[in-house]
Amino acid sequence: MDREKLIVKVKEFEKEFEVEAKKNVENALEKLREFLGLYPYREHPEEIDLLTPEKIYNPGADDYFFLWIEHKLKDLGHLGIGSALVWENARDNPGKIKELLKTTVDDNLTISQKIDSHWEDIKYFGGDRMIAKKILYCYYPDRCIPVFKTEYLEHFANQLGIDYRKEAYESLGKSYEMLSIGQRFEHLNNLLLQFKNKEEETKNWDNLLFVHFLYDIFPPA
Repeated sequence: MDREKLIVKVKEFEKEFEVEAKKNVENALEKLREFLGLYPYREHPEEIDLLTPEKIYNPGADDYFFLWIEHKLKDLGHLGIGSALVWENARDNPGKIKELLKTTVDDNLTISQKIDSHWEDIKYFGGDRMIAKKILYCYYPDRCIPVFKTEYLEHFANQLGIDYRKEAYESLGKSYEMLSIGQRFEHLNNLLLQFKNKEEETKNWDNLLFVHFLYDIFPPA
């Protein structure tokens, strides 16, 4: 996208959506800070071992881990969870959840390594790994954007004129179609953040505000 078109789109966003979007972002990030106070696993990964099945999923309680991920932090990205079986499977596999959370907050691993970890070992956590992506964003909001569907990331890249398939060959040395789910997420995430951070109009935006811009101005079909 050339600068003139981008400026037009930013002005459209500022006129129609920015006031409400900024308020929503502020409230959502305050909720995220509250969550990280309860589950500070990036700074204190040793606390993951204290996570009990009841803290993983406990209907009726108001502070269990996946209540935050699905509902209380919904303004950081919606998860279309169709059944409580998803969270019951997590609760019934506490050892695997702890292993995956430790992987997620390990600063020595890449984004793709975290997403490509064995989330499929918990039924319904595999596929496009949207749950894994949201958890990752919650602990790395400075390094990720909260768009969890691969097809939406591709859509936004296309709308911004980013040739992510060509970029895959040039930066990764392989075709986009050969990338894993995690590699696609890391690749598209990085390209979108590079776009955001190089443009004068968007570089000072929080990543969450940038995503509001993308959804408001270029809504997926």
